[in-house]
Amino acid sequence: MLPQVAAAVPRPATAPTANPFATMSEQWSPNPTPQRPPARKGRGRRGVTWLLVLAVIGGATYAGFTYGSQLMELATGDDSIDEPAAPTVFPTATATPIPVRTATFTVERQDSMRGPQRYEVTSDFDRAISRVVIDRGDAPDLEVLTVFDQAVIRRVDEPTWYRLDRGNFPVDSEFGQARWIRTLDQLIPPSIRGSVTIDRATESTVGTAATHRLLMSVDPATIVQAAQPAAAAAPVDPGAEAIAPPPATPVLPAGVTLQVGTDPVESLVIEAWIDDTGIVRKSIMPPELGGETITITSLSPDEWQPVFPTEDMVQPLTASALFNLGL
Repeated sequence: MLPQVAAAVPRPATAPTANPFATMSEQWSPNPTPQRPPARKGRGRRGVTWLLVLAVIGGATYAGFTYGSQLMELATGDDSIDEPAAPTVFPTATATPIPVRTATFTVERQDSMRGPQRYEVTSDFDRAISRVVIDRGDAPDLEVLTVFDQAVIRRVDEPTWYRLDRGNFPVDSEFGQARWIRTLDQLIPPSIRGSVTIDRATESTVGTAATHRLLMSVDPATIVQAAQPAAAAAPVDPGAEAIAPPPATPVLPAGVTLQVGTDPVESLVIEAWIDDTGIVRKSIMPPELGGETITITSLSPDEWQPVFPTEDMVQPLTASALFNLGL
């Protein structure tokens, strides 16, 4: 398994107010219930996702990116896709990407204990403000708002919020924006493209964005070998110290590690939708690389200001509150 390095993300220079949730009462109006995606057949009531558990526990370790191949099967081999064929090459960016400050995206993943998980995120990465709606299937969805070191949670069908410890919130803390908003060069670095096979290419769309859709096969040994540090160079002078090698070039996106079980894996199947700026609008990773499907629905260079609840709408997270939330 490759080592996972967590880069510290600086907090905003401006100190937070004593209680940001209580300073915006004049802006408060009951949040409309977010639209939930259609319920999938056979999906029963699920417990709260890993994301909420991290927020409640506060100091929990974030390690949800490695799963065995038995947990998820990708549907990327479907030959019934009705889209125009595209050249089987890596696309070249033809437009200048906008600087991304705020993004809305969905994350779907498989958990061995809880089954399929899905949540929708809006995050202002510069100010560490996020809103997460956790899809719980037949149970009411949960909504989490975070700002600086504070967080509140509620059921989307009720007006009462509960205060909790924000903790190491993974959406906008560990690895920051690079964890969720990737370019093609970050997903498939040029250094390993010679070992990548493009099995299918089509012209597709993600939302309103036109994309170049690629189905790719990657040899896991290529990723392992490319990430190995180079050997120390032998000194010219026998009495001199060996020259330290440069650090290994990372070949995996931020926050993603490779885990291969005891069964040999001939190739890793990755599917990606790349827009004309080189941003990956959607990606489906194999179980060995976390098994996540990330879909970006909007990107913006502007700051994002959610409507926070007033102080009288927030209560402590007691045992009865946990029961009410269904946790």
